[in-house]
This record gives sequence, structure tokens and C-alpha cells, in this order.
Amino acid sequence: MREKPDQADSPLSETMAARIEIKDIGDPSRQKEITDAVEALEGVIEIKIAKGALHVSYDPLTTNQKKIEEAIRSTGSTVKAAATDRETPHPDPPRQANVKQAPVENVQRDDS
Repeated sequence: MREKPDQADSPLSETMAARIEIKDIGDPSRQKEITDAVEALEGVIEIKIAKGALHVSYDPLTTNQKKIEEAIRSTGSTVKAAATDRETPHPDPPRQANVKQAPVENVQRDDS
């Protein structure tokens, strides 16, 4: 894997996550070949194989799902299905304007 991009330098700091189902991904030698091919792509942040699929986190400004699938196919593997989603949450909703609290009236104090 290449060095993780410094997303603090980019105003678009969104990371994408692809889940790609690959035929015969259970074979350890095939897994190594696939992960090596995908890791060689610039913009790939993290790769793991879980639940019969390849999970890839990547910088969408540098690479995309199509390039990842092409890297997988270059190993002679067959992509069965693929899906991509955002990995980071949506920005926080706008905060309310600074509201001053109204003064409290009719407060009884016990000055004993």
C-alpha cells in the first residue's frame, strides 16, 4: 500500500469504500495476488478480505472503483459484484445561531 494521502490538505476529505465480490477469493494465493495488484494503485488507503469480498478504502480524487476492478481483473480474477459508498459521515448539520437565554423572572430565594 502506498502512503495514506494527507486529507487535511484537501477540502474534499471524503474517503470511499468499495465492496467487491470476486470469484474464488477463498484461495490464499489468489488473495495475495489480488491484494498486491490493488495495493499498487495510487490512492488506495486500506484493503481487507472479509465475508467473501474484498473491501477497499480509497481516495476518490486519486482512484476509482473502475480502476480497482481493472486491477483485480488483471490478475485473471472475475469480479462478481461491486458496490461503493462513502466511508466518512456526512458533514454535521448547521448549528443554530447564537441564542441568548431570556432572564429568569419571579425567582424566590431563601435568604435565611
